[in-house]
Amino acid sequence: MRDRILIVDDKQSIIEILKTTLEGENYECVGCASGQEALFAIQRERFNLVLCDVRLPDADGMQILRDIRARHPDTSIIMITAYGSIENAIQCMKLGADDYVTKPFNLEEIRAIVAKGLEKERLRRENIALKQEVSRRYEFSSIIGKSKAMQDVFERIRRVGPTDVSILITGETGTGKELVSKAIHFNSDRAGKPFVALNCAAIPENLLESELFGHVKGSFTGAIATKHGMFEEATGGTLLLDEIGDMHPTLQAKLLRTLDESKIRRVGDTGLIPVDVRLICSTNKNLSEEVRALRFRLDLYHRIRVVEINLPPLRERREDIPLLAQHYLEKLTADHKRPIQGIEPGAMRLLMQHNWVGNVRELVNVLEQAVLLAETRTITETALGPLLGTVYAGPENYFDAEKPLKDTMGRFEREVLRRALESNGGSRKETARKLGISERTLYYKMEEYNLS
Repeated sequence: MRDRILIVDDKQSIIEILKTTLEGENYECVGCASGQEALFAIQRERFNLVLCDVRLPDADGMQILRDIRARHPDTSIIMITAYGSIENAIQCMKLGADDYVTKPFNLEEIRAIVAKGLEKERLRRENIALKQEVSRRYEFSSIIGKSKAMQDVFERIRRVGPTDVSILITGETGTGKELVSKAIHFNSDRAGKPFVALNCAAIPENLLESELFGHVKGSFTGAIATKHGMFEEATGGTLLLDEIGDMHPTLQAKLLRTLDESKIRRVGDTGLIPVDVRLICSTNKNLSEEVRALRFRLDLYHRIRVVEINLPPLRERREDIPLLAQHYLEKLTADHKRPIQGIEPGAMRLLMQHNWVGNVRELVNVLEQAVLLAETRTITETALGPLLGTVYAGPENYFDAEKPLKDTMGRFEREVLRRALESNGGSRKETARKLGISERTLYYKMEEYNLS
């Protein structure tokens, strides 16, 4: 279907020149010689782009601009002025115009500006459609996906959410296991009660028992007061034990006893405390292999795996990438107060082709870098290419599966800061402003990463 252009000018000769020029580019054009006629046209028809004179005999072009923008936020608007006034141009842009031209105009310039305006309109329209598609069909408690695999995940969440069964969520790092656990909690009868998460791999083995079950005062060195554990904090609600595969076998036995009896014993205490908790566990390990290797108890494995939900890696559900990219782009531009309007087709192709070893977490990180470093109002292929090239490729490989996540994220953060400082000529003030952080924070980060 051809792009439709509305031309609004009180001089019929101008309308005819513009129609002839633009119809030669295979656009469908409609001409209006007055403001009232133009307003009537945009009420009954939809146009991809409007060329409108600032001065009309019966209306103010600025008001027409406002009306079009209010009715059709994705339509591109180019204002025409005979005066070449910079004040007029600035006012038009503030009111939402995409560009302006001055009379007498060059027809080649008109062709180029119209092509650029139509590309902006198409990007806005695609972004609006994607956003509506996400909210209508493919979003489930902040989990996004239209792929068959993710629709199966959503269906499992709907089925098991209202129950109290124990659930095991499996999948690679960065696939969104905690998001799924929260979705299960908030789609259950326990939604109004606490959701408590504990990363078993992040806490030293000698402290994990205390974190889970609590301790009494004086039970060990440093226990200066009685402390409630995660089971007590989550009573009535849901407890997520993340990276359950890293739990020591001795503690696995105590966890199994707690699940069987629905009671806990604080470290250093003799009494039992009843708890009412719905347990969700997650892991990026293959627990059945851990069982065969005698690193994970078979009885506990069956106890926590009444239902298993497996999250596929992003590279196996590439059709979800545009939805995810649009969702996180909007979130990141709002968080960082950056005027990014969309992702250009070439850049989206790069996102679709990338391997995403770090899954959704890596996608978000790449988009955040792109948003922070963008020099245009759209994410371009040229800007995105180096970010994807440096994430998991090349001699200075940022990703190392043997190193902690903190180290990997630190490398990303250092690179963002380095590039931002470089692009701003080393100005701390300008760099801090563009990154949306204070100069004091930037100074500390520069010290931390040895950036001068």
